[in-house]
Amino acid sequence: MELLEHASSLSEIDHRTKPPLVLVIDDQPAIQDLLSWALKLHGYQPVCVANGREALAWTEEALCTRQYPAAILLDLLMPVMDGAEFLACLRARWDASVPIPPVILLTVDKSSHDDLACSQVLIKPFHIRDLYAHLKMLALSSLLEAAIQ
Repeated sequence: MELLEHASSLSEIDHRTKPPLVLVIDDQPAIQDLLSWALKLHGYQPVCVANGREALAWTEEALCTRQYPAAILLDLLMPVMDGAEFLACLRARWDASVPIPPVILLTVDKSSHDDLACSQVLIKPFHIRDLYAHLKMLALSSLLEAAIQ
């Protein structure tokens, strides 16, 4: 627990030379801008796309260059391809040697989303502090998994 209190971002925990990538999938430009700014402020490298289809295209290119996101922030309700369809396609197509990144679902829908098997769910509107806390927990989880292996 002490490590959690002292680390304010994934970049403080993981000392790689490049900031960790976070894929932001949301159709609202204002939310993309807000999340991008907030993530940069805490040492992350955000990549923003507007729907699941754009996210799949980015992911396929990223897999070729081995630029795996540390986390995915996913809106559930979007045009073109929604969050649920994106997750199904991502899981079917992922063939990298690393596991699928943790997914934080961002949604206004307060019903259960257990069927999507996301790492976390944040109900919109949410406080950015809550997002940081979820990212921090995901970073600690991945560090613990790496230490065990």
